[in-house]
Amino acid sequence: MPLFDGFPKGTKALPVPSPFLSSLLADIDDLAELKATLRFLWYASQVTGMPKWVDEASLLSDSILAAAIGSQDAIRQALEDAINRGTLVEANGCYLLNTPENARVAAEAAPAPRPEMAPEPVMAQPTNIYALYEANIGLLTPMVADQLRDAEATYPVEWIEAAIREATERNARNWRYISTILERWATDGPNINGTDTDRKQRTNKSGEPGKHPQTASAAEYLRQRRTAG
Repeated sequence: MPLFDGFPKGTKALPVPSPFLSSLLADIDDLAELKATLRFLWYASQVTGMPKWVDEASLLSDSILAAAIGSQDAIRQALEDAINRGTLVEANGCYLLNTPENARVAAEAAPAPRPEMAPEPVMAQPTNIYALYEANIGLLTPMVADQLRDAEATYPVEWIEAAIREATERNARNWRYISTILERWATDGPNINGTDTDRKQRTNKSGEPGKHPQTASAAEYLRQRRTAG
């Protein structure tokens, strides 16, 4: 079993209905159902306005659920179990927490999709820049997810991971600070070892400013990647 490093300072709390941690916790004996319900609550917490619904496609394509439960059929079955238990209600491919208001919405019609809905995760592994951001910086809102996706297309992933770590260490937990670090590294060369490299290490033998042998600008990185492709 992998060792969890603990919750870092500033970790955002997820709102969980109190019955879930009392009577429901005692009743749910299927681990897949428990995991699917918790992941639903994570998505629902990011939806602005009412009702707070989560579409089935987002849950079925979620890599965290896939890693935790398995196939899409297993995820679908876990959600069905949550509906049968009375934790969730479903309306035309949308899941909602089973409250009197949401049950009425489900009985009438499913709500139309809204842009406030959390985007489908694009994480290939649980330990990546999206999970790293959420664990160390804050809630992964749709806007932040778009910014991370743009950064991932521009910079090497290890730069983004190192920038998030630096922002955490300096207690500057916001995307603007991380973006500033990446822009600086694109100009001056990255610092991905957690310490400020002496400028002398980026000076060539003739005394002219140069790149550290293990660093490259974002432009150089992208040019090398295009050439290799």
